Amino acid sequence: MHHAFTARALLKQLPVRIESAAAYGDRLLLGTATGALLVYQVSEASADRPAAVTLLETKKAFARKSVEQLGVIKEAGVLVCLADGLVTLHDLHTLSSATPLNNTKGAHVLALHTGVDHIDSIPTLVSKLAVYAKRKVVVLEWRDAEFYKSFEYASTEKIVAMQFSAPGLLVLSTAREFLTLQLPRGQWDDLFPADTASLRTVAGGIAVGGHGIDAGRAGGETGGTTQTAGATAGGGMWASWALSLSGPAADIQPTIARMPGEKLLLCHKDIGVFINAVAKLCRNDHPEPMVFNRAPAGLTYTSSYAIAVSRDPGPHTPGDKHTPPRFNIEIRNIATQALVQTLLLSEEEPAQVLNGGGGKQVWVVGPHTVWRLLPAPIQQQVEVVLAAEHYDEAISLVAQSDNILEAEKEELSTKIRWLRARWLFRSQGRHEEALAELSALDATPTEAISMCPERIAGELAEDFSDDELPENDADTTETAANGAHSRSREPLRDTWKEALYAVMRYLTEHRRWLQQAIKEGKRDLEYTVRVPADTDDDESDSSYRDGTDDAGARELSPDLNSSALDSVDENDNALPRVRLKRLAFALEQIAIPVPAMAQMVDTTLLKVYLECSPGLLGPLLRVQNFCDVEQSEGLLLERGHFLELVDLYHGKGLYRNALQLLHTQGSVPGSLHGTYSTVRYLLRLPADQFDLILEYLRWPLQCGLDRAQGRESTASESGSEDDEDWPSPATVVAMVFADDRPAAEAFPRPRVAAFLRQFLSELVVQYLAHVVDVWKDESTDLHDDIIAAYLNLISSTLGSDVPLPEDPARGAQLRQQLQMFLRSSHNYSPERALARFPDGHLFEERALVLSRLGRHEHALDLLVFSVASLPLAEQYCVENVAQCPNVFVLLLRIIVAGPPPADVIDNEAEDLRAARLVFPNESAVPNTPEQVEAVRSKIHRQFVGHLLSAHHQFLPAPEALPLLPADIEFSHDMFVYLRSQLCSLDQNMRTSNVVSSLAAAESLQAKRKLRRMQSSFVSVTETRTCPHCLKRIGSGTAFAIIPEERRGADSSVVHYSCWQRNKTSQPFSANGHNSNGSGLNGTSASDDDSVASESSLQSKQRPTPVPAVEIKWV
Repeated sequence: MHHAFTARALLKQLPVRIESAAAYGDRLLLGTATGALLVYQVSEASADRPAAVTLLETKKAFARKSVEQLGVIKEAGVLVCLADGLVTLHDLHTLSSATPLNNTKGAHVLALHTGVDHIDSIPTLVSKLAVYAKRKVVVLEWRDAEFYKSFEYASTEKIVAMQFSAPGLLVLSTAREFLTLQLPRGQWDDLFPADTASLRTVAGGIAVGGHGIDAGRAGGETGGTTQTAGATAGGGMWASWALSLSGPAADIQPTIARMPGEKLLLCHKDIGVFINAVAKLCRNDHPEPMVFNRAPAGLTYTSSYAIAVSRDPGPHTPGDKHTPPRFNIEIRNIATQALVQTLLLSEEEPAQVLNGGGGKQVWVVGPHTVWRLLPAPIQQQVEVVLAAEHYDEAISLVAQSDNILEAEKEELSTKIRWLRARWLFRSQGRHEEALAELSALDATPTEAISMCPERIAGELAEDFSDDELPENDADTTETAANGAHSRSREPLRDTWKEALYAVMRYLTEHRRWLQQAIKEGKRDLEYTVRVPADTDDDESDSSYRDGTDDAGARELSPDLNSSALDSVDENDNALPRVRLKRLAFALEQIAIPVPAMAQMVDTTLLKVYLECSPGLLGPLLRVQNFCDVEQSEGLLLERGHFLELVDLYHGKGLYRNALQLLHTQGSVPGSLHGTYSTVRYLLRLPADQFDLILEYLRWPLQCGLDRAQGRESTASESGSEDDEDWPSPATVVAMVFADDRPAAEAFPRPRVAAFLRQFLSELVVQYLAHVVDVWKDESTDLHDDIIAAYLNLISSTLGSDVPLPEDPARGAQLRQQLQMFLRSSHNYSPERALARFPDGHLFEERALVLSRLGRHEHALDLLVFSVASLPLAEQYCVENVAQCPNVFVLLLRIIVAGPPPADVIDNEAEDLRAARLVFPNESAVPNTPEQVEAVRSKIHRQFVGHLLSAHHQFLPAPEALPLLPADIEFSHDMFVYLRSQLCSLDQNMRTSNVVSSLAAAESLQAKRKLRRMQSSFVSVTETRTCPHCLKRIGSGTAFAIIPEERRGADSSVVHYSCWQRNKTSQPFSANGHNSNGSGLNGTSASDDDSVASESSLQSKQRPTPVPAVEIKWV
């Protein structure tokens, strides 16, 4: 509750009894019991004087008896007076020229209405007067200030109250029911009965019980005697009905009162129901019936309040604190229906309440006293309501007020919604609703962040001072603390998580909005920001005092829990006021850069995740974010979230910081222990960070080498480790360099090979093999590098005395890989490769390189004598026979000629070793050089026979036979070779004969065809027509001759263009050449070609070709 009005007695101790009153403009009309009419002028309050009334005129003989009712039709200049059961019309300005309405004798209730009605589509000012008298309703109508017509409608029941809801609809009430009368048709309709059971049925479609928080407080503040919010469905407001049946209120008749917005309030005893202009229940605007604490005897309204006057102020029990407060004026909010204020004007009964100026003035008229209810400024009322934390009430006051400009009303409503959102978050625990309200107001996210605990809000954290009551209002503060929800300086610990979860969802949604703005290229976003008001307190206070003088002004200290107020002091001419504080701020639209706001949101979201859901840190930091690095780094290090910190560094491009952290944590026990995390992170770096990758890859490679060699590295001194945490160098190279990532493929490959060469040649081979085999790199330098790496590996395993590796299996594998590469690669430089081979070793590999140089004789010499492997020499010839057809002849020559003198083995031990290698299947191993030479000669002669028989097609007899020694044995292999050669010669001769015969036959056929074509002719007359277009074939027309075998039913001569359209054959062009370019001399490749001609077959520019078909013009 708060002070919405101050009652001021403007007329006191009048010598006559007041029975009726009316007000319009600055006039106040009072009707007395003696029939006199008192006319007063109302002076509004100003800065130097209070409001007052001045008696202007007294009409003593205005009526014969007591003036029961007064009414004003200002637009028609008519004063309506009901006295002695008769309605009389007077001139409003002169108060003379009384016109009695004789058909209203016995009248006791009347109603007035003025409005704009469309008559024949023409807007017309219509004023109506309705009077009930002797079972009939008399309606008088004025149009545009001129009397138009009167109507009478019969009524079967006694009318006790009536009001116009619209120009054509009259709402009436009997003692038992509410009715409507449609004008001018005179149709009566029942609304609903005016009894307890019927009203309960009417209100059945409306929510029964409390009206939110404000309604609950309103019921509690009235002492709980008439309205209790949240009561059970069978009790609650219906219990107040039963209480109102006893006492003086039991005989109160139904009341119909006009309300703002073309609404009527139908009230019976202490319950009122709102209807609209068409007599329908206002279920949307007023979902609950209005329940008064005491049955009203009279009702009026302002723009925001319904004001009821009751006849009984209630019992008076001095000293009893539990006695309900005594009052006879009850003020309720029309929108929320909450009790706002109660007033006890005096012990005498007020007669009625009335308003003037469409709710601008509110008068309370008693038998000898007239009070005026002066409204407090709406800002002041809102401030007091906000002090009690009745935010919904404050919003409704602003929305209903008609004393505020629309722009100011919107601004004030926005401020209240702003404060309400903060109150919901801090005091009510309704975090989702509060944040949704802030979002609807376009508030900056910092407003929500500032309400979080200090460890979340940081520098934005604030206390509750902006929602506190004034510091010097001790009584108000104490009362508010007892009646409102308690407010703590800091949210309770058990509610922190709930609040932070709500903030987390709010910031996540706002983050999506910011990302969309960034995607759309927006640089700034408009936010509503709260800024301190730049106004002086004294000026603010004086602006809300409504013209009262400073000498009589006093501070308002409303009692928010008790409605028991002292009677209004007769000498009190001041309007109470409060010092504004909660609304002393402004809301401005400010453009804030998107990156700055995104940084605030993301950094706060990281803090919230740390408190509520650490598992969401990774998804936040692994994507593009605007977290402040300095704050986030400290928080993550403090909580030990190293992986998330690495993601933060990576997202901000601080790759060195991330690698340094991984290196530091990899050396100590923990989640990042080992080199695997560092290697995995190196995979995420782009190609332009190649130097940084090489710098921090040394540690994993060196650790892998140390572990492979059995030595402890500095990274593994802490104890036993899992091998998965310490990958081998080969695994590291496969992950970082030999991977399918685009970055790995974009690395400078020569630099990678040079870097790996510092550690192991095997790593170079592994990397370059991937480059060549997978990425198909054809760079000569890389192919040369891989050969050099293979040679380094093989050389490191070769002994100094024997040409075999110390590790036969490893050496054989390396040599096999090198040989495969030498065979498959066509991009290495043979000269460079040959220069890298060690002396006295790797003859097979050297032979492969010599083959690329075309030095087949040298290569075969190495394979036959240095390698001593005739099968390898044979395989070499098979592989290179396509490039060198006489390679088998070279092999035969080398074998038959024997080793040159420079290659003869002089050392006996070397000779014997070679013999054992060359002749492993001999039963008797030769022991002397002579024996070795004899065995060699024998094996070579046997292999010569094998070559002649197996590869006879590559050994022509004219070249091979002269190379054979004279004493060679005529073996079976020799027989097979000679037979194959003879068969080959015979086959070649037969093939030549067949080809010669076919050529002769083809030549004879061509001659016959030429003679046949030369003997034929075609006659073209001047009357000859084309069978396709039926036009004449003239001398200047290109035509085509169709051969006889393809002619069919058509003529042999057609237009060339017609033939092209029909595509019946391929003709010769008209210039003597066919479409294939052949002439008419019979050299065409096709015997189905047609012949074409022009007007002149004899060209002067070139000799006439020999025609295949003779053409005669007839």
